[in-house]
Amino acid sequence: MLYRESGDFSTTYQQDGQTFPIKFDRYRYYAVMAIAFCIVPFLVNDYWVNAIFLPFLIYSIAAIGLNILTGYCGQVSLGTGGFMAVGAYACYKLMTGFPEINIFFHIILSGGITAAVCVLFGLPSLRIKGFYLAVATLAAILARRAGVATWAVEASTQGRNENARRLKCASGATGAHRGTS
Repeated sequence: MLYRESGDFSTTYQQDGQTFPIKFDRYRYYAVMAIAFCIVPFLVNDYWVNAIFLPFLIYSIAAIGLNILTGYCGQVSLGTGGFMAVGAYACYKLMTGFPEINIFFHIILSGGITAAVCVLFGLPSLRIKGFYLAVATLAAILARRAGVATWAVEASTQGRNENARRLKCASGATGAHRGTS
């Protein structure tokens, strides 16, 4: 039977800081980790890794960051997802720009770029709290959205021109064809 002890009273900082104060929880944690590392890799295929586990791990990292900010620090942030998007976009641009470099270095560099953007928005809002911090993070969201919209328009027009050139080379004609003779 699964149970939780109630009325735990810690007398030392070491007891209070334990992640798993109940022995059964520690054993269950080690069992789940052993299954995750020893059995699951042999049972899953590429679909499960790319469509299920990878997004789960990414969202877990975002949730841990938000938990640290709101749970431990007591601050409200509405811009956490935007900073995560900056890191994802930076990694994408680095990977497409330098495909010969290992992904490990792309992730480290995109983390540095994200940290620089966080510092850019974080330093001005360092001394504000509560509602005003939420408003500052909303402003950061709007600024990032405007930047992404600008980049998306530039990327789409560049892509459109590149596709038009490919179409011209492939068919010998330009423009859209409606199927009329």
